[in-house]
Amino acid sequence: MIRRTLPLLALGLGLAACAAPPPPPGDPRLIVTPAVQSLSFSPPVVNAGPDGRLRVNVNVVNPHGGDFPLRIQTDWLDETGRPLPTLQSRPVFRSLARQTVTTIEADAPSPRARDFRMTFDIGN
Repeated sequence: MIRRTLPLLALGLGLAACAAPPPPPGDPRLIVTPAVQSLSFSPPVVNAGPDGRLRVNVNVVNPHGGDFPLRIQTDWLDETGRPLPTLQSRPVFRSLARQTVTTIEADAPSPRARDFRMTFDIGN
């Protein structure tokens, strides 16, 4: 019984390892839904302009053989972590060209923004 079970267990573990999607980004400010976990995300690069407004850049790699529709929503947060009400928090839709790196940029609406949360999902 054990002789038959061990090879099947090893085969199942091997197949599970091959089919595993890449891990989500390590930065908790990037929220990656399961629908887009096949893409690769760089850690965000955050800079402040001369007026104190933040700019966020994230590189996204589309390894697929076809274009990939992406929905990005950036929420800007104040010093207490609460979202700032702004039209710039509405979703943005991008089409990522096949097998390329695309830079996603977002600019804070005001110097009051101290942090951000960027959600990536599939665009419909």
